[in-house]
Amino acid sequence: MQKIESKKIRKLNRTDYRILEKVMKDSEVSRTDLAKEMELTSAAISKAIKKLMLQNIIMEHATLESTGGRPRKSLIVNKEYKKIIGVNLGAGFINIVASHLNGEIIQIRQRKFVYKTQEKVLDLLYEGISDMVEKFGEESIIGIGLATHGLVDRKKGTVIFSPHFKWKKLDIRRELERKFNLKVIVENDVRAMLTAEHMYGCAGNMKNFMLLYIRNGVGAAIFLNGKIFEGSNYSAGEVGHFIVNEKSTIQCRCGKFGCLETECSEQALINKVVWELEKKDKNESKEKITIDKIYSRSKHKEEPYYSIVKEAAYETGKVIGNILNILDIDNVVVAGDIIMTEKLYMNNFRKGVDRMILEDFNKKVKIVSSALDDMIGIYGAISLVTSNLFVGEKLMKG
Repeated sequence: MQKIESKKIRKLNRTDYRILEKVMKDSEVSRTDLAKEMELTSAAISKAIKKLMLQNIIMEHATLESTGGRPRKSLIVNKEYKKIIGVNLGAGFINIVASHLNGEIIQIRQRKFVYKTQEKVLDLLYEGISDMVEKFGEESIIGIGLATHGLVDRKKGTVIFSPHFKWKKLDIRRELERKFNLKVIVENDVRAMLTAEHMYGCAGNMKNFMLLYIRNGVGAAIFLNGKIFEGSNYSAGEVGHFIVNEKSTIQCRCGKFGCLETECSEQALINKVVWELEKKDKNESKEKITIDKIYSRSKHKEEPYYSIVKEAAYETGKVIGNILNILDIDNVVVAGDIIMTEKLYMNNFRKGVDRMILEDFNKKVKIVSSALDDMIGIYGAISLVTSNLFVGEKLMKG
């Protein structure tokens, strides 16, 4: 690959970014295709491509089927031009990953923790990122994507409120950028998962869809008319705080009683199983009941596991069905370990949705499980950077 001196490299312009965005999305695009799609002359495209190739950002990939004339070469973004660091920070766990520009994972480090104070969680975060930066070198990293639990103002890079970590108005982007001298993108973890599902998963062709994520809580994110819908206060998708049981005596972390989260999250399922077993004097202590055990036994229709998962799926489906009526969304992607139960959860979730949505609408609603499985949180963190390479923050500078 031909190189040029850095002082002669020109900054990327609008045309360059448009080319890069198209090449990133289509690994079989050629110079001729770009000229037609962008309505530019062949000379203008060739000049821009030459500039990007000299900077080692774009590479020729393969010879395409000839349509007459000279053979066409497809173009790809050089995945090794820079690296991405992604951080998925959740309740009790932190996953830190290094990837190529195309999202291909190079290394993952996963760790569980019990800290809840701001200082200890931040120390753990700094330590994990520092290890990755030291391993790959600051100059080789294009940016850091942080997908975290809580209400997040993406534009300001602040965590407005994180109940688990007890963070309030924490300017986490400023802290990280100051410490590592790298560009940082911060987003709510479920909205990051939505971005990942759209970029790498099953939602690439969906103009409108909702992603439902079930773990310690129940959260959702909304993709509406081709864009992420955040709401006025960045809280769109807080489905976990729909009241589904007004007689409940269990208080949610939000302060209310009977929230969907206290009835249908993974912790809620564990609590219900333990309570049912204790009623029947079965010798299975709370410590022995794990969510994996609940999911595994529910698939084999063992009680009380089966009935509890079935009811949770149905009740969650009813809540989502009401939202679909309001927003007119025809695709739902379900994510989280709950999909390990396969048809049990998905079929009963579907019944709950159908119970609430308009009859003419229910046949049009498509409900699928995430294509990213248990990697969705990790890909969510990566996607915060990849989705801002050529648009938005335009992290690719040349």
